[in-house]
Amino acid sequence: MSYVVRPWALRDLKDVMRLIREGATFHKALDQVKTTPEVLREDGFGMDPKFGCLVAEVPPDQRSKDGKGIGTSLLSQVAKLALAHGCSQFRFVLANWNQPAMALYEKLGAINVTARDNWVVWHIEGRAMQELAERVTQ
Repeated sequence: MSYVVRPWALRDLKDVMRLIREGATFHKALDQVKTTPEVLREDGFGMDPKFGCLVAEVPPDQRSKDGKGIGTSLLSQVAKLALAHGCSQFRFVLANWNQPAMALYEKLGAINVTARDNWVVWHIEGRAMQELAERVTQ
């Protein structure tokens, strides 16, 4: 299989937005997507980018499911970028039902810190976020 892993370019913005929406739909969380292509453009390509993105380009005739090495290649590139920026680790989240991905990450040496360190991930949004922000100014 041939594919290329590369940093995203402005031409990928529409596809990245589509993938965000598809992932949110899959997880029944589309209502939680607040970003727009304009926000992604500014935050990813503005004067002081807040994030980056890697893209795996796969020829249409070779697109299929797991087992092609794309996930490993993407994580390898993330590790390389992290090390180049002086970071000795990175963390990511994964749905707890995604056993194939968990097996891959474990095979690559990743550690489930939820199980190891008893970490629980929290999220705050919407009205609670607004109320919390207002407390700071009182």
